[in-house]
Amino acid sequence: MFALVRHLRKQGYNAELIHTVEFDHFKPEADTFEKIDQSYIKEFDFFKSDLLYTDKRMVNDYFSEYNFVIACGYSIAYLTFCKVKIDVVLPYGADLYDLPFFEPSALNNEYSNKQRAALAENQKKGIEDANVVIFDYTNDEFEKIIEKFNFKGTRYKLTFPFIFTHEFNSENTAHLRSKGKFTGKMTELRKDFNFIAFNHIRQSWKNHLDIWSYKGNERIFKAFGNFLNSKNANACLIVFEYGPDVEESKLLIKELGIEKNVVWFPISERKEILNMISFADVGIGEVGDHSWFSYGAIFEFLCMRKPVIHFRKDSLYVGKVDSLYPMYSVATEEELFTALNDCYTNKDKAITLATESHNWFIKHAINKPLDILISQMIKKDLIFNSVDRQLTKFSLWLESVLFFIKLKLKLT
Repeated sequence: MFALVRHLRKQGYNAELIHTVEFDHFKPEADTFEKIDQSYIKEFDFFKSDLLYTDKRMVNDYFSEYNFVIACGYSIAYLTFCKVKIDVVLPYGADLYDLPFFEPSALNNEYSNKQRAALAENQKKGIEDANVVIFDYTNDEFEKIIEKFNFKGTRYKLTFPFIFTHEFNSENTAHLRSKGKFTGKMTELRKDFNFIAFNHIRQSWKNHLDIWSYKGNERIFKAFGNFLNSKNANACLIVFEYGPDVEESKLLIKELGIEKNVVWFPISERKEILNMISFADVGIGEVGDHSWFSYGAIFEFLCMRKPVIHFRKDSLYVGKVDSLYPMYSVATEEELFTALNDCYTNKDKAITLATESHNWFIKHAINKPLDILISQMIKKDLIFNSVDRQLTKFSLWLESVLFFIKLKLKLT
């Protein structure tokens, strides 16, 4: 969301970022090497109380100064509960496929179930009532979940611009490398190896939480091991200590005898990852059981003009998306081995593919969704919006008055 705010401010809009208490690697500081103007960044803790005990009037008053609201995550439920109109929903995943669908806790905790049911109800309502939902086409199984929503607005099958491309691009690598804390290590690896594969998805293949969390990491390690052995390649694979199966992955790497060719890095900020990607020859995403059109890791590769390998079943997207970015599509260890070999032996083809996919990324993942958001802001009638806000304030006031009247009657 910070990158989106930067894009909108670059276009001349007075956009602000309101975020909750975040992990360090999700804070705005993790997303840029530049000095941040803190005047348009605010921390607002939605979750300091459970949903049903949230002060509706306080939250509504806080957002009353804004003419246009874009939301994601749990904030969708809280804003909806507090009668804040959400104009655009930009879901990131679980806020779409999990949170809106309540299932009672196995512990049969009445209080927890009541809160969770309210969260689900308001999350689903907030998504359905938004004027626009931007979420790209995924795969047939995931779309079955999305079909459970009754969208009153328009769903655009796109991603949203979550990388600030004016800072992060292949033409700006010298500047990025002058700032990155891993530049020295990556420079050493570039000297030691003549081929670098980069894979920064979660280690989630043995103890994954659900079917959507399976990343196929073991397939990547086995295919890379076969690639090393068959080509006698002077290559390394970069991975991160991130996810539930880091130790399991390290054991597998040891069993495969490729420890010297797999380089681990700690959980890192996006700005560092984008800098590190600039040193790579190819990016590897998920090789799981489900086809995906886009996600963070893939678009970070495309942003930095790198060829990508991951599982995308192209037939699923015919007639669903405007066009497909070129890539190496793989679903098995064998196909991944072939893609690595192709990228390694035919570097000119890989460079051409990377350039074409980068151009697609700028057009379809940056410019097009930005145009949609800006057109929605222009379209919105701010006069009626002001009237709606006053009516909402009155209804919240009336709701609180009625509550205290009922409470008094009950006590007497």
